[in-house]
Amino acid sequence: MALLAGAGLVLTGVLIWSASSPGHLPYCSEGSACDVVQSSAWSRFLGVPLTMWGFANYVVIGLVAVIPARAEQRWRWTALLTATGFGISIYLTAISVVVLEAVCGYCLASLAVMASAFGLSFRTVNVSRRAAWRGAGAAFAILVSLTMHLDARGMLDGSGGEVDPYLRELAEHLERSGFKFYGASWCPVCREQKNLFGNAARYLPYVECSPHGRNGPRATVCETEEINNYPTWTVDGRRIERLLVIERLAAYSGFPKRGGETSTDE
Repeated sequence: MALLAGAGLVLTGVLIWSASSPGHLPYCSEGSACDVVQSSAWSRFLGVPLTMWGFANYVVIGLVAVIPARAEQRWRWTALLTATGFGISIYLTAISVVVLEAVCGYCLASLAVMASAFGLSFRTVNVSRRAAWRGAGAAFAILVSLTMHLDARGMLDGSGGEVDPYLRELAEHLERSGFKFYGASWCPVCREQKNLFGNAARYLPYVECSPHGRNGPRATVCETEEINNYPTWTVDGRRIERLLVIERLAAYSGFPKRGGETSTDE
């Protein structure tokens, strides 16, 4: 169990390192399936990268495995932790396949490690109430997965609900001015565009072009408007197919800069 926890620590540690060194991780180049998963709404939970949550879980499993204690007590905690981790891993894998339609090899490796740890928790016998602890772990996994889903869908606010007033006003101004922001749930650059607005992103005039996943049928409006690249901004027949920084959006829409100075589209 300690060796499996160590393997999980190495795997999640590599993913944490790669987040600060983009392009260095094999099979995770920009636009790859790995990049789509790592840049999706499910890559963070309550504002914290999911890889750090996984790293913490492996740390606790490893500590339970090596810290001296009664064998029965250690196996109960192992049953709880591995059932929780395995359940969450299954949920995230299902999201990758069904929603994002992109499979990350590193995520599958983590699933394999957690599945092995969960299977190993069945190895011992005559440990009373171990099934109850495993059931508690499964219930906790369902609760965390539900919370993750709500968080990824923007129904939870990981930063205490604070919204930058300027960014909210700009987002609402863009909608009033007829701007449309076309994107896809699996598009890393669209995610980056939303991140520029923080919690004010919910006020953007956003149109989801891929409601059924990467390979599913596109939204009718996106087909009608012939949206072929993400993100795409449109207004009054003008089309801009790239990420736009806050200052540029303000300039294009004639919205005042921070401090009150009127922006101009140069």
